[in-house]
Amino acid sequence: MLKIAVATLRHRLTGFVGAFLALALGTTMIGMMTLTLAATLGTPHPGPQRFKEAQVVVAPQGFEGRPMKAPAVLPAEVVAKVSAAGKATPDRSFPVRLDPGSAGTTGHPWSSAAFAGYHLVAGRAPQAPDEIVVGGGDRSLIGRQAQATTSDGAGHYRVVGVTDALWFESAVFFSDAEAQRLSPGVNTLVTDQNAEQLSALVGGQALVLTGDDLTRLDPDSTGGAQALANAQAMAGSTTGLAVFVAVFVVIATFAFATEQRRRELALMRLVGASPRQVRRMVLDEALLIGLAAAVAGCVLAPLCTVPLRSWMLDHNVAPSWFTIPFNPLPLLLSFAIGVAAALAGSAATLVRVSLIRPIEVLRESAVERRVMTPIRWLLGIGMLIGAVAAGTVIARSEPYLAASARKYEVVPVLYVGAVTLLAPILLRPVTRLLIGPLRGSAKAGPLLVRENILTSRRRTAATVAPIVVAVGLVATLLTMQRSGDAVVLARQQQEVHTADVVVPGGFGIDARTVEKLAAVPGVRATPVTSMNIRIGTAKGEQIDSLSTNAVPASALGTTVTPPVLSGSLTSLPENFLVIDEHAAQSDGLSVGDQVVTLLPNGARVPTVIAAVVERGLNGDDTYLSASLTGAVMPSRIYLDPRTGTGRPLDEQQTVAVNQALAGSGAHVTTYDAYLEAQRAHAAEQTDNAAVIILGIALAYALIAVANTMIMAMAGRRREFALLGLAGAVSRQIVKVAAAESAVAVVVGTVLAAVATGLAAVTQHVSLSRLVTGAPTVTPWTQIGGTIALCALVTVVTASGATGRATRRRAIEAAGIRE
Repeated sequence: MLKIAVATLRHRLTGFVGAFLALALGTTMIGMMTLTLAATLGTPHPGPQRFKEAQVVVAPQGFEGRPMKAPAVLPAEVVAKVSAAGKATPDRSFPVRLDPGSAGTTGHPWSSAAFAGYHLVAGRAPQAPDEIVVGGGDRSLIGRQAQATTSDGAGHYRVVGVTDALWFESAVFFSDAEAQRLSPGVNTLVTDQNAEQLSALVGGQALVLTGDDLTRLDPDSTGGAQALANAQAMAGSTTGLAVFVAVFVVIATFAFATEQRRRELALMRLVGASPRQVRRMVLDEALLIGLAAAVAGCVLAPLCTVPLRSWMLDHNVAPSWFTIPFNPLPLLLSFAIGVAAALAGSAATLVRVSLIRPIEVLRESAVERRVMTPIRWLLGIGMLIGAVAAGTVIARSEPYLAASARKYEVVPVLYVGAVTLLAPILLRPVTRLLIGPLRGSAKAGPLLVRENILTSRRRTAATVAPIVVAVGLVATLLTMQRSGDAVVLARQQQEVHTADVVVPGGFGIDARTVEKLAAVPGVRATPVTSMNIRIGTAKGEQIDSLSTNAVPASALGTTVTPPVLSGSLTSLPENFLVIDEHAAQSDGLSVGDQVVTLLPNGARVPTVIAAVVERGLNGDDTYLSASLTGAVMPSRIYLDPRTGTGRPLDEQQTVAVNQALAGSGAHVTTYDAYLEAQRAHAAEQTDNAAVIILGIALAYALIAVANTMIMAMAGRRREFALLGLAGAVSRQIVKVAAAESAVAVVVGTVLAAVATGLAAVTQHVSLSRLVTGAPTVTPWTQIGGTIALCALVTVVTASGATGRATRRRAIEAAGIRE
């Protein structure tokens, strides 16, 4: 049967071009994304970064002998002991906002630059207090003035040199004396003293690190893996969708190609071929096409990663040093998936085709009686049950997952897959409803459109499937993401009662500005400082690491009101710690428990769990007493008149606040505008992710739509010829085909709307348990654009393919061989 399969492919090459293209492009898409995903795994930059040229480093000690990074500082006693024992170079790391420059800049003393491997490429080292060296800067900056804003305020400096760029940070170097003035505490000490003697000297007050242990002090202790977290999440989501879309479309295309040959297969049965031989021949054909197309896809995949990497870098999805190297393992996996999809597509119709008796097939009319196969029924119902079950389990046990499209992705994908598989049984009622008005038309065109769609459900289903996938994925996933983002913001709006908020221009609001705001008459300023803390036992055992907000005790229960599950937000002790439900359950903590909190600056303070609140939707939702944190820069400041919480400032108070903020880089805005900015930022991130996550899948689905239309119209040449012999001109036949394709787009859109509605309702059930009146946000613009693209591609392709199929004279086309 293999020889027959080869001969069939050779003589019916044009009939298999569509299947070949669908599989080749699908394998290309999968290979491109698996290569990208593989490039985000592992450790791109192993070994020490910040101290790769250092021999021994003395660092602050956290819980269980773990080192702490800046802003943690060494005890003054340790600094004195190590400095007295031998040569020791103090290193300081502190945030700087450089203008012109980037906001995420780290300041260091020049004496520590060599330990990271920085080298001057132009200019000289800083000597005077008003001189700086810019890491990875442009040579043209030398001699220019720059403004550097630190926690001490803003200062003007002259650029006297630039160094080469290192991947893990954007640095600016000050003279040692100026760095000490800006950041008095010593974060680490670099020395060449004996490590064992130093360990005995510092005792349990600090850690002595050497060799590979120095990576524990790096800005990215994962060796670059942390910087690739966003790229990895994007590549993982896109790879999953790519496999889903490609397998669905390839299976549908191969099944449609096999169905178009039913008469040929029946004739083979008539001349003596057994069902087993027919199945083997079809599978051999699929295997040959699959092997060739998968090889072509694996060749194209590495080439397609070039523009993909450029897009990721341009949209800050990946760091500038990210590369996508050639890796044979992902390509082998893509090759296997492509071949398996081809075999699965052919296998989907084997049982039905091989079991029909030859005489029954020869007598069968052109009207299709049965579309659904047992496998399609099983998979479609199984995916529908899986979607409902997954949504129900999440709603009952972990509803917060519904606020994240990445974590909730399986539910909408299952709904789209289920509707796509069950589309044939939905086609007749949906189509009858949509084209019902055509029933009363006396013209032949509308009648042909109606009857062709109703009687050729396999062809219509093959055309509708990629449209459902394209529109359905865009609609469901973007709706899930937008609704999740809206619920997160709604939760913030319900928990925070303020009308105005001060937002920093960089990493924080300096101490001078905070003092000025506190002195504004008639205005109550509530500073909120976002930070990472560690909690542990009195014996030094770490319990957990938490993201928290440091707030004054008076703000909880008035300005900030998270939903309380146990405990109280009134009459809080000075050393209170409020944790959320997730931290309480995972760490075994409850109200009244005593824990030791390790602050970012290295200070250990005893705290008491005063309350447990509902789980946060965007990370930890915990609160710490601001009286424990010392001099840290607030992340934002809520402003209220002293006459009442949540009321807007009057004109005179607003003027006074703006005067206090002059020159600080911070600005005041309404809390609603602040939340809207957050929403816009989240929407921008969502759209950026959608471009790559959904864009690739959408492009492939559109290609599949065009491919299916070409295959379908090529198989209808005899039908078009008969219409020509009946008196229809080419232009009329093209109009009928275009109208059929337009109806198919509408039907596909309706089915995609069904999947979107089911997914939205399922998500809303979960989100309603988190926020009262949880909003459902539908991205109509993106959905409308996707529908328009599908309509354009489908109608244009159908018209072009039909026009090409009707070029021959009708009498010649009517006698064309199959």
